[in-house]
Amino acid sequence: MRMLFYVRVWSFNQKKRSGLLNGGPVKKSIGVGVIGCGQIAQIAHLPYLNELPNFEINAVCDLSEKILSHVSKRFSVSKSYTDYRALLEQKDIEAVVVSTTDHAEIAIDALNAGKHVLCEKPMAFNVSQCDAMIDAAKRNHVKLMIGYMKVYDPAVQFALPLIKELTGLRLIRVHDYAGDFQINNEIYDLVTNSDVPESVLKKAREKERAALLAALDEGDDGLVDAFSLLLGLCSHDSCVLHTLFGSPTRISKVDLYAGNYSVALLEYGEDVRCVWESGLLMQRPSWDESIQAYGENRSLQIEFPFPYLKNAETYVNVDEMEMGVSTKKQYRVSFDEAYKREWRHFYDCIVEDKEPITSGLTGRRDIEFLTGLVKASKK
Repeated sequence: MRMLFYVRVWSFNQKKRSGLLNGGPVKKSIGVGVIGCGQIAQIAHLPYLNELPNFEINAVCDLSEKILSHVSKRFSVSKSYTDYRALLEQKDIEAVVVSTTDHAEIAIDALNAGKHVLCEKPMAFNVSQCDAMIDAAKRNHVKLMIGYMKVYDPAVQFALPLIKELTGLRLIRVHDYAGDFQINNEIYDLVTNSDVPESVLKKAREKERAALLAALDEGDDGLVDAFSLLLGLCSHDSCVLHTLFGSPTRISKVDLYAGNYSVALLEYGEDVRCVWESGLLMQRPSWDESIQAYGENRSLQIEFPFPYLKNAETYVNVDEMEMGVSTKKQYRVSFDEAYKREWRHFYDCIVEDKEPITSGLTGRRDIEFLTGLVKASKK
């Protein structure tokens, strides 16, 4: 006999701790500067910062005057800059979010200016940049947190103890196929940087490529595009994988093929393997991302939604035997938005002087791991 259940788990205690319920103590407000106001800032960071009571958006920065005009009006921000260095001089800014394409140099300058930094993923393009960011945070006694919002997803937190209860873990599967991101333009009123000169964008691309090449071995020019895709698409997968299961003991085999696709076999000791598969399906607006674990007593899958669809639930699917009956349960944990939870954690780290869950060391680990995947593809 097989039974199917849908279970709603309402995380009341988590919401209470995060200050969502009425009647909580009034906390200090932190002034934030948003550096890089493209897609992720317009969809997530700016709207959620505008909603959260303990943050104030005191300035925005972008190379595009068109974007600055749009977000300044939409979110009632009085000060805007095309040069982030001018923003860093503003006294009422205590923290910044770096959501540009190239993060390291801006993040280091912000840390050296005494600002706490929430840096979007990937943390950087190579480990040397990561080390410089970590060092700047330590020297200036400020917080550096990497924007791995999926780690803060209520469903991931709910799954953690269930995974620890797995017996006889044998197989982990990381599955991430992204579709056409243009669907964002159908959902949200986005403004692009079409007014930025192509010469400026080209210079930025060349700088990014040089930083990527610095992470690879001599003669690996042909792997740069695949490396860039892994950093952009799979940083979240790496962080969640390491959070749930720890670090693989060995990268056994990697196949980077057809430009946009990767398959890897990772080892966790002698008895556990992880199959990693990712790619782009740009011909259709779809999103197919999950992490699954197979044990002797149960299998568990975390099924992620399209990342820019607000308040979309992440499902936890559990298949196990209960009293001789095969049961399949789908846990729907919370509508609480992972990006908001990420910002609340950043706030707590600043005011309570705590180390972020997704620290600079976490980001460095993932850059090192993804670099290892690319290098292993040559063997």
